[in-house]
Amino acid sequence: MTSPISSLEVKLETGSYGRTVIARLKPNEDLVESLEHLCVQYGIGRAVVRSAVGSLVDGHLASGTDASLITQVVKGPGVEIVGLFGEVAVGKADQREDASGTRATELTAILSGTDSQVFAGRVVRGMNLSFITVEVTLQEWLADGNVV
Repeated sequence: MTSPISSLEVKLETGSYGRTVIARLKPNEDLVESLEHLCVQYGIGRAVVRSAVGSLVDGHLASGTDASLITQVVKGPGVEIVGLFGEVAVGKADQREDASGTRATELTAILSGTDSQVFAGRVVRGMNLSFITVEVTLQEWLADGNVV
């Protein structure tokens, strides 16, 4: 039996939501890199993905940790985005980086392949190109610096 998560393991960041960006990604644009570019273009350091619809050429999703990282390839073309969730993090003021020094954008997707099978995992940077279009809504996150 697993123990419940203790309150010491959970950290909550306080803040508020700011501007909303609604955009269309064109064919062959990478999902992660395009969302980061949008944030840079509009001066947004961090944003949450509110919604996304569209299709990818192929889907590449990761699961597991460094030692047991598995990448699932969802063959297309025409892999449908069922859901997209997570945070886009860019900018000097909030240059959140992981241990390898890369930006800490973290997106999770649910994808439906051309055979209607459904897959879920973390979106692999540089490997998820929009097929026809992807429409996405981002909302700016303005952290106030307090962690409770």
